[in-house]
Amino acid sequence: MENERYKVLIVEDDKIDQMAYKRMIDTEKLPYEYTIAESVMEARSILGTQRFDIVITDYNLPDGTGLDVLGSIEKNTPAIFVTGTGDEEIAVKALKGGACDYLIKDPQHDHLKALPLTVQNAIKQKALKDMIERKQKNLEALFNAAPVGMLLLDENMMVKGVNDAFSKLSGNGHSSIIGHKICDALSCINSADNQKLRQDNHVCEVCPLVKTIKVVLDSEKPARKVEFQHTFEISGSETKLWLCMSVEPVVIDGRKHTVAAIEDITERKNAEQQLKETTEIKSQFVSTVSHELRTPLTCMKEAVGVIWDGAAGEVTDKQRHFLDIAKRNIDRLAVLINDVLDFQKLESGRMNLNMQLNDIGQVAKSVHDTMLLFAKKKGLDLSLELADNLPKAVFDSDKIVQVLINLISNAIKFTPEGGQVSVCVEYQCEELVIRIGDTGMGIPKEHLPKIFEQFYRVPRPGSEIPGTGLGLPIVNKIVALHSGRIEVESEVDRGSLFTVFLPLNLKSVPEVPQMETKQDSLLEGFLSSVTSTNKAN
Repeated sequence: MENERYKVLIVEDDKIDQMAYKRMIDTEKLPYEYTIAESVMEARSILGTQRFDIVITDYNLPDGTGLDVLGSIEKNTPAIFVTGTGDEEIAVKALKGGACDYLIKDPQHDHLKALPLTVQNAIKQKALKDMIERKQKNLEALFNAAPVGMLLLDENMMVKGVNDAFSKLSGNGHSSIIGHKICDALSCINSADNQKLRQDNHVCEVCPLVKTIKVVLDSEKPARKVEFQHTFEISGSETKLWLCMSVEPVVIDGRKHTVAAIEDITERKNAEQQLKETTEIKSQFVSTVSHELRTPLTCMKEAVGVIWDGAAGEVTDKQRHFLDIAKRNIDRLAVLINDVLDFQKLESGRMNLNMQLNDIGQVAKSVHDTMLLFAKKKGLDLSLELADNLPKAVFDSDKIVQVLINLISNAIKFTPEGGQVSVCVEYQCEELVIRIGDTGMGIPKEHLPKIFEQFYRVPRPGSEIPGTGLGLPIVNKIVALHSGRIEVESEVDRGSLFTVFLPLNLKSVPEVPQMETKQDSLLEGFLSSVTSTNKAN
């Protein structure tokens, strides 16, 4: 800024003072291109044809005063007022009239020594004002162009600013919103008592929008993403909308204000409600189908058992072969139905846990003893290793049993004859750590992120193994219900290791973590699994 040259208009009729200005500029080599006017009329004429960076004007002029010159200066052009000793009152008037600074004239012209700094400060002040004005205009443009409704309110709940989006949302023009109480600006539909409050120049206390703004004003803390329903009166009719609002406290000119951003989310809310209703219908359908399948399935199982036992007559080896196929598929279908019902309860948050202080060692040994027969039948070695002095922990014993049975049965299922399955229970860092490892087929790295998705099964061309695709999702959700976590490591043809971490003392039972609702895939997966079960063997 120091290297810039400034166009300066000096309004001064005294020849000696003019010479003093010229001498000061030349001696100090000031970067001024100056023009001198000797009267108000001449100054006005020059100002009408030229633009100046700054104007310096004396008070006493032949045809008026410096105050008359101030009225002719272009807006935002800084002016320095020069007046005689004892005329401070006139200087104050000049400041009110638009001058940015003043100098007290003295006969020795010592006041001119302060001129360069005074001019420099005036130029800087103008640059600062210009920058603030530009930013203000930019803010106003952003405010008005915002895609969501924007309101600026003062501490008395009076609307000081509004953008086009809110005007369109409320059905009211800017003139009927700005300068009005928030309730009137919103065209609130309230009870008679609240309408009387409005007539008495109070704000209503039932509107969530008004209550939220008032809380922000009182607490001076922002409120974000507040969702509520509001009824507008638009074109004489009541219109109920869902709105999402964020409110920020601001201070303008030392006074408290709030800026509210309001978005119409009615379409989203309607879509969510429709999705919720559709999901509930599908959920009920899956649950009903699963329950209804249980009765005929039980009858079939009993009938097959009667024939298998020979109670209905002698059974040939060929007949027993087909009975074995029927029995295995009935068992598979029973597992599928139970898994679907369990997953449905977990997904909808209806799974109740019986949280008690339990011995994880006893639970693990009981599951190991149960699964040992299945492992031996397949020619596998199933081992159990329990750390010494395992502490008791709070968990639902039946659900953790279900977790262990699912993981161990998977390990047995995917491990070839002669392999090993191991169960290890330890205590580390205030957590019970349960590891189920195998030397089986392993899981390709690219499929690991998907194995906990419902009905997902790792593709194994040529070596497909029957399953519902719900075991691991159920395990994952039960572990999450216990505020635990599950990790998996796997390598193709070398085996897998599933590690379950359970907190030692669970203080409270968390809600089931809600995944994205996929009821379509749940229904399709269920029906697909039923179909594949009927076709198997």
